[in-house]
Amino acid sequence: MILRKKILVAEDEPVSGMIPKAGTILKSHHMDDATYKEIKNDMITFLKEKFVMDLATCVDNKPAVAPVVYVIDEDLQFYFVTYTNTLKSNNLIKNPQCSFVIWEFLKMSVQASGVASVVEDEAKKEWVIEAFADAATKDPNFWAPIFRIKRGDYMVFQIKPTWMRVLDLTHSTVRQIKSPFTEIKM
Repeated sequence: MILRKKILVAEDEPVSGMIPKAGTILKSHHMDDATYKEIKNDMITFLKEKFVMDLATCVDNKPAVAPVVYVIDEDLQFYFVTYTNTLKSNNLIKNPQCSFVIWEFLKMSVQASGVASVVEDEAKKEWVIEAFADAATKDPNFWAPIFRIKRGDYMVFQIKPTWMRVLDLTHSTVRQIKSPFTEIKM
């Protein structure tokens, strides 16, 4: 996968470094619809190849982050399975707002925020469990702890992203003045 270098600037002012100030909305300059679609398609391919995300939750101003095995559907909804009484499941029940990142060194980083919910539909749960087993076997050296869960000791969560951006890591952006991120329309 090769991404072309994209240049984005803050809507209200030039970005002074790699990371835009909080609350800044990015818009692309010199990016046509075909380029945007190419970036989005590359991102979706990347997300389907990967299977571990770092999931951030927060309750009572106490943030927590945990790696989770995930699967993704055609609507860019993310799913993961966890023990019923984990910190992340308890946090998401109290506060469904979450963020996550999926990345690979020198390839790509996808950052997102969204709203998590417990999957109650049995057919959807079965699909997630089957897709989860397939995803977790992509790396022969990986053994997810979730495989030891007994039926009924787990919860299936869905994350509906509300914001997402992608960063091309195939080239150096350390000295780039403009932001190298592409915001994905949700």
